[in-house]
Amino acid sequence: MNCWKSISIEKEFGRERLLFMSLIMMLSYFIIHFVFFRTFISNVPFVDFGLPLLFFILSIIPVHILLHCLPIWAFGKKATISIREQWPYCNFSTKQAISKQLLIVSIAFPLVVITLVTIIISVMMPQWMHVMAIVAAINMGLSVYDLLYLKQLIHAPKSCVIEEYENGYNILYKGVRP
Repeated sequence: MNCWKSISIEKEFGRERLLFMSLIMMLSYFIIHFVFFRTFISNVPFVDFGLPLLFFILSIIPVHILLHCLPIWAFGKKATISIREQWPYCNFSTKQAISKQLLIVSIAFPLVVITLVTIIISVMMPQWMHVMAIVAAINMGLSVYDLLYLKQLIHAPKSCVIEEYENGYNILYKGVRP
């Protein structure tokens, strides 16, 4: 197998720029979610729960990482959750090469699931909409890395496998470079 491309979002964009992009994405998504649901869905008064809000905010990062691992575990592959000293502090990793399709599903899974769940809860329980907007915005900010990796992976050859290395992914392709 030959290395078709190495992807490292942190090296390509820089940590500060990624953090700025995450903050802008969080703020933008919160504004869009909050304004849309407040304008078009419901004008019920909000219920203020301090402790559940804190719980949701603190649990979003581990839930996001766990949702990355679920598709990999469902296909019988090994994935681990680890804590690092640098941003992002909590991440998932695979010690074996996995298919492009499985990695795309694994990377997109938390973004899709958490966003859908927060939208459904915002519709069904509008008094909690502000909490769901905050949770969805934090998830969207965490997903900036994921979206940038997805952009790179979508353009990879169909029959490639992806292998993780210290700062990103190697796209391995059998044969000549397409």
